[in-house]
Amino acid sequence: MKSMMRAIVKSEAAPGAVMQSVPIPRVTRGSVLVEILATAICGTDLHIYDWTEWAQARIHTPMVFGHEFCGRVVQIGEGVTGLNVGDLIAGETHIPCGECHQCRTGLQHVCQNMKILGVHTPGAFSEYAVVPQACAWRLPPGTDPHVGTVYEPFGVAAHATLIEDLAGKSVAVFGCGPIGLYAVGIARASGAGMVVASEVGKYRRDLAATIGATHVIDPRDRAADERIMELTHGCGVDVAIELSGNPAALRQALSSITRGGRLSIAGLPSRPVEINVVDDVIYKELRIYGITGRVMYDTWYRVANLIESGVVDPRPVSTHVFRPDDFLSAMDTARSGSAGKVLLSWR
Repeated sequence: MKSMMRAIVKSEAAPGAVMQSVPIPRVTRGSVLVEILATAICGTDLHIYDWTEWAQARIHTPMVFGHEFCGRVVQIGEGVTGLNVGDLIAGETHIPCGECHQCRTGLQHVCQNMKILGVHTPGAFSEYAVVPQACAWRLPPGTDPHVGTVYEPFGVAAHATLIEDLAGKSVAVFGCGPIGLYAVGIARASGAGMVVASEVGKYRRDLAATIGATHVIDPRDRAADERIMELTHGCGVDVAIELSGNPAALRQALSSITRGGRLSIAGLPSRPVEINVVDDVIYKELRIYGITGRVMYDTWYRVANLIESGVVDPRPVSTHVFRPDDFLSAMDTARSGSAGKVLLSWR
């Protein structure tokens, strides 16, 4: 095996990134060396690339970033079981400590000492990456790497959408970036009777309609709230899923939910948000779920069942594929709002 590889590196504490030749990482105990086949750009990667306050508080440069990936195991570290050279894997992002209270009680995804691949440790925007065994989800042989690489973001949508039963219920998804688009498809496949997609961008509203949204609205329309109430005969939706991180969208989601309904929040506002707790939460007896990542590994089994059975096809959400050398254009496209999931094909 060669000793050097291409990698997209956050080289300095400033906006931007560079393609560099760096040493191939050495496999460590409890980890595997993976040949990367495909990666996808996430909102987290845009934060790192743009060097926002969020990134400045977490990233130590220089570092390879990127965390949504699919690859093939090429070397096994000491102590690894259940994986073999040649296995195709998707990447889990969370690296749990395995020792805290949460890890010992089935809540590894909210580990007290959590590290995130591509944020706290070197990531996967590279030809090879070292991945802890806990982060390697084995895929069926022959899986399209462009599908395998989106298991991770698809899992966020699955966790947010399926935390309670949706059969026969009305659902509104606020924010139809890639995760919101996956949520639309999952909700429809799970038997939701109505799925309203709320999104400011026409490109993504149109994409949501093709994926299964029964109704699409522009939240900037003054009649948007009234439209949701009209569709639900004045009651409000049973379930709202907020995935934009926009404070106005969160407030709109809260006001759109029926009494006794449910809200899942996975979008990350950049600052604290003020809401009407009395009218929109207490008097409604609302159930609110904060969603971070995927439950390890319950969500992964659900994702595998949905995708591998063909019940939900994530491929229409992947609208653009770039070569790694053209990653600057890929970042611009992902940021534009006129795209679904943007992929980098490494092989």
